[in-house]
Amino acid sequence: MRKKRWLILLILVVLAAGGFYALRNRGRSATLEVWREQVRQPTMPVSRGTLRKTISASGTIRGARQADLGFTVGGRIERILVEVGQAVAEGELLAEMDSTQQELALLRAQNAYELAKISGTPNALREAELDLKLAQTNLANTKIQAPFAGVVTAVNFQAGEQVSANNPVVSLLDNSVFYVEIAVDELDVHQIRQGQLALVEVDALPGVPFTGTVDSIGLIAHSSGGITTVPVTIRLAENTAELRVGYSASVTIEVARAEDVLKVPVEAVVVQGNRSFVTVVRDGETRPVEVQTGLSDGLEVEIISGLEPGDQIVGFNVALYGGPGQTAGFRLPSAVPGVRIGGFGR
Repeated sequence: MRKKRWLILLILVVLAAGGFYALRNRGRSATLEVWREQVRQPTMPVSRGTLRKTISASGTIRGARQADLGFTVGGRIERILVEVGQAVAEGELLAEMDSTQQELALLRAQNAYELAKISGTPNALREAELDLKLAQTNLANTKIQAPFAGVVTAVNFQAGEQVSANNPVVSLLDNSVFYVEIAVDELDVHQIRQGQLALVEVDALPGVPFTGTVDSIGLIAHSSGGITTVPVTIRLAENTAELRVGYSASVTIEVARAEDVLKVPVEAVVVQGNRSFVTVVRDGETRPVEVQTGLSDGLEVEIISGLEPGDQIVGFNVALYGGPGQTAGFRLPSAVPGVRIGGFGR
């Protein structure tokens, strides 16, 4: 009786295991079929077009030049001749301080120099000449003149106030040209050259595109948070009163372009070792064709040889190479381990 019970129990276990296995395979087959339906795409013709490879980065707007201007000596400010927002020319007088002491020192130095020319020794004449130059410099330092043409961005003091030496009194911006300072990843900077075209989008001015060119590439890289970047400066071609120094901007630099070339989606290319293949559909049959690839923008890739315009190809090759855990529908010639779909990066 006991043996009979064990036999019945064993049969039940086998039946349960078999049912579970069948159910599992059925579910797996259904899942695989759904997956294949999702990736199955119609064929597409090979076409010609233009490919642009770009590098994107973000940064901030700056002017051509900025300067905080002050007196080199301390004293009382006598006049402020400009106001915020005023445009000034190079050399224009912006502010001056009380120069009574400096003017007096200059008169004394001039007198001493004239006397030394008449009756002084060569050394005395040289000393008087140096004193005169120093007095002239000290008098000139009581005035602030614009070192370049621009617009006044700040006036920090008023007439009658005391100011220390080198304290910023007037701030000046050269807004004749604007630049964008960006940080480019170290892996991408080797593709950047001076003069390359760039598209600039300013966050504060949506819908107003700006164009520019690469003006300079930094010689020193910077690391922060485990990321190493190189500073790159973009010179804007346009100038508008709405631009502000410090605005955030996004920059896209065109580093390569290929015009009127054959191109296919990167998903259509299977890379096997150092060889690339595209699946061509002819007379209802599919077969792999080896191709030579060129420029890629990350979405499409240039086909240099191996295909002709109008060839019908499978746009998403993974459909032919099976689903997860499946064997490829056919073997590529000279098979090399490590098949991957696409794989076109930097």
